[in-house]
Amino acid sequence: MNSKKVVRRFVVISPTGLMSGAEAVLLRIVHRAVADGWEVTGISPPGPLVDALGAAGASVVKIPNLRLPNGARAIAGLRLIGRTLKAVPAIRSIARRSDVLLVNGIFALPALRIARPGKPLAWLVHDVVHRRSWKMITRLSLSPITLAIAVSEAVAEPLRSLGLTVTVIRNGTPWPVSPNGGSQPAIQVVGCSAMLTSWKGQSVLLDAVAMLPASVKVELMGGQFPKDAPYVATLHDRAAQPDLAGRVEFLGHVDDILARMRTWSVAVSASINPEAGPLAPLEAMSIGLPVVGTNHGGTTEVIGDAGLLVRPGDAKAMAVALARLLDNPTLWRQCHEAGPKAVAGGLTVERQLDSMMAILAELAD
Repeated sequence: MNSKKVVRRFVVISPTGLMSGAEAVLLRIVHRAVADGWEVTGISPPGPLVDALGAAGASVVKIPNLRLPNGARAIAGLRLIGRTLKAVPAIRSIARRSDVLLVNGIFALPALRIARPGKPLAWLVHDVVHRRSWKMITRLSLSPITLAIAVSEAVAEPLRSLGLTVTVIRNGTPWPVSPNGGSQPAIQVVGCSAMLTSWKGQSVLLDAVAMLPASVKVELMGGQFPKDAPYVATLHDRAAQPDLAGRVEFLGHVDDILARMRTWSVAVSASINPEAGPLAPLEAMSIGLPVVGTNHGGTTEVIGDAGLLVRPGDAKAMAVALARLLDNPTLWRQCHEAGPKAVAGGLTVERQLDSMMAILAELAD
């Protein structure tokens, strides 16, 4: 008797078509689902994510952008409501023909609440829900959510307090990878891999590096969203000041992130708001690059002995931590050895995707 293979129908929903760390994680899941034989549909606003979903093997349906528009809050809110209502019919039609849904951002939840898909819905949560507006959106959108998948305990805690069922699957990074050298490069470079947006704290990092000897350079790796142009301009202005002139390089988007990181002495995660499950520190740790991170959010759960933690927004404390790593070869070496061990011990992409697909399969069944 022939048995027919069951094909699971999987729908991913993103409120934005832009690309950042959250969308990179989503794409890894889509690639894995397609490789496992799932039929995947991506629902996303226009943007780079649409092309990436198609390249990953998913069919794509476009919807309006569900992020809050720029402008006066009241007018922006009304525009967002209009966009949400326009997105509902497409979401409802596709979702009801699926086996399981994965929503990748908080601003898509209201559309799903209205659409009432009637299918298992997992919310992959990349943010610490600490803002009052985010909590309000979550409370209003609880009913369709079957399970929240948090990328750290820092993310999980406020979700549980709102009454959601939560499981934690930490972000991972590719492993194994080639390490950096066993000692600092001849030229001391402090690097930061993050989108150039104010909450990522690059301005604090520049102030910290200005307190270090003039031989210490800084590289900012990452693109920018259009709305962040004024902030990026302030970074360029700060970099042109006498205490930093000639010491700062803006790299923009870099295809081979690890190759660039291998030229750094220390990586920095300077975020002012709590990171949920930061990818850049994991990437640095995987090659043995010591990390200085801010002491909140998911960053505190992964760095361990692979780096040092400082108060958010404290440039002086960051300068002290950087100086400790740059000037102490023994400490630098200890962090260098601890990073790869931590990644290999459970912070790999393979572990993350295995756990994710197991949960999605259970929901689909």
